[in-house]
Amino acid sequence: MNCNNAGSTIRAGLAGGIAIVISLLCSSAGAQTADATIARIKATNKVKIGVRDFSVPFSYLDANQKPTGYSVELCEAVVESLKKELNLPSLEVVMQSVDLSTRIPLIQNATIDMECGSTVNTLTRQKQVDFSYVTAVASDQLLVKASSPIKELEDLAGKVVALPNASTSLAMLMSINTKRHLNMRLMYVRDQAEGFLAVQTGRADAYITDNTILYGLRKEAKNPAEFRITGRPLSYLPYGIMVAKNNSTLLAIVNRTIAEKFRNGDGKTMYEKWFGQLNMPLSPLTKAAFDINAIPD
Repeated sequence: MNCNNAGSTIRAGLAGGIAIVISLLCSSAGAQTADATIARIKATNKVKIGVRDFSVPFSYLDANQKPTGYSVELCEAVVESLKKELNLPSLEVVMQSVDLSTRIPLIQNATIDMECGSTVNTLTRQKQVDFSYVTAVASDQLLVKASSPIKELEDLAGKVVALPNASTSLAMLMSINTKRHLNMRLMYVRDQAEGFLAVQTGRADAYITDNTILYGLRKEAKNPAEFRITGRPLSYLPYGIMVAKNNSTLLAIVNRTIAEKFRNGDGKTMYEKWFGQLNMPLSPLTKAAFDINAIPD
């Protein structure tokens, strides 16, 4: 036997073995970081859900200050799925209020496990968080006083427009304002209630955001007839449930729940329950989302 060759063979074998061990360790580390939310839910027997206070009909506080709405009901169904799939029958649910500026950071720092509000799925946001299947579709429109002559966006040239900060509406309107030289004066608001109040008090000539939100704000007004939703649809806004990146197991459970709801007709029933009270019919795009995401079992 050639000792030099034997030494080379041993060294090669050791190198190969070390490479395998390192590979296994790296895989193990990857497995530990992936699905951290599921691991946390299992360890604490608790799921933390981000909700909104004023996003009617998606997520808002009812007369008893309890979170309710279309998105909240969908997430309650997800909780039932988590109980079954993770074998956690006594899973505790904690509702955490979030707003436009905190919803993504609170997902990223694990303060909440999923956000069940009224967040639009965009490519920019997908760099920070992951989204479920589309749960509903809206477009930006204008909320004005019923007595206002404003009918379309162009009628707002030189006027004050309120819109939510850190929203898809903001980027869209800034682009249109610049390209069409409308010289609109933009007023940034923290939440939906503040935007509505700006129109109500005359500080803004219009509030621009998702039409689903606008219908909800008008419904909750002391005198809904004093306000009007107007203008052509300005955008395509697909809503979804947000979860942290790298949590494929949780996302799969969320999507399976949504698909089942859409497949058995519960999705349409839920939509009629929450949006029907706003006199807002099922839009063709939302119906298409129901059909497309009714993934077979």
